[in-house]
Amino acid sequence: MKKSRQLKRNRKQRNFGLGHQPAYAAKVALAQAYGGDSHFYTRYTHHARFKLVLVWLSKLDPPIRDLRDITSAHAVAYAEHLAAVVATGSMEVAYAQNLISTVNTVMRAIRLDKEIRLSPSDAVGKRTYIRTVLPMASWDKVIEAVRLAEKAEYYRGAALILLWRAFGMRLREAALADLHRMRSEAEMYRGVWISEGTKGGFVSEDRWIPVESVQWQALDYAIHTISDTGTCLIDTNSSLKEFLARHAPPIRKVLKQVGIKSPKELRAENFIELYERESGQPAPLKQSGPFDRGADLRGREVVGKSGGHKRPTVSSAYIGKRHRSDRPGEEAER
Repeated sequence: MKKSRQLKRNRKQRNFGLGHQPAYAAKVALAQAYGGDSHFYTRYTHHARFKLVLVWLSKLDPPIRDLRDITSAHAVAYAEHLAAVVATGSMEVAYAQNLISTVNTVMRAIRLDKEIRLSPSDAVGKRTYIRTVLPMASWDKVIEAVRLAEKAEYYRGAALILLWRAFGMRLREAALADLHRMRSEAEMYRGVWISEGTKGGFVSEDRWIPVESVQWQALDYAIHTISDTGTCLIDTNSSLKEFLARHAPPIRKVLKQVGIKSPKELRAENFIELYERESGQPAPLKQSGPFDRGADLRGREVVGKSGGHKRPTVSSAYIGKRHRSDRPGEEAER
């Protein structure tokens, strides 16, 4: 977030003078904080999450419809509400933490201070980065999802599904990927680099994805869905925001129809296959007992690089974690 640049807030006007509607005022504040022409996806995400906060505030007695009236007590009460939802199993800890982080970020942008701020982990619990359930995103389910998307004429949505599964891309990466560049690289090097739309702008030369049959099919399909003058799935006269609003919600529904929980499951399934191919042994999610430690580390390193992460330890979020008692020679060392 950028510095305030000597911005001021009018505390005598509704929503600090940022607009009549709280949601619009929050959007303006985020644009001022991050810059109106940059960090679009970050601003979009925070704004979408904050609208959920505003809905919750509007249901209080009395309802809160002016950003000036939001206090630390409201933030604490909202955190307690989220913690209760997490306890029922209806919400992941990670998402609840993201909502709290959004409250911190948006209120700082609105108020230009840090008076309303909570620790996400203290408020709703610590998140786990270790996957414990298989993603269940087989190619059979992927093809079924693509057919459903085509039936609804969401061809670019179908392309997203294929790119997620074949290349292990994130949503934004698949939407912004220069498809013609990728095809040229695939033809020349039999592999591609993931460069556009990366998380935090982190681009690594190590993020090299070999292109085989399924990658070629996904890439060809995606290229056939764009215009002659286009380079990515987003039209030249459209924006990322418009693209996400049009394609993301219906495609998530399509995935759930075939038993795939979310786009992240496609990414996880891709990395499980990659780990097993590189290590020559089942992923931790599929295997307990002794394993080859060296092969495990090699597999995790490849998954970390292919996923666009700086640390191989993040691979546990996709493939699971080995138990210490399963390591060879562990018993002898005790």
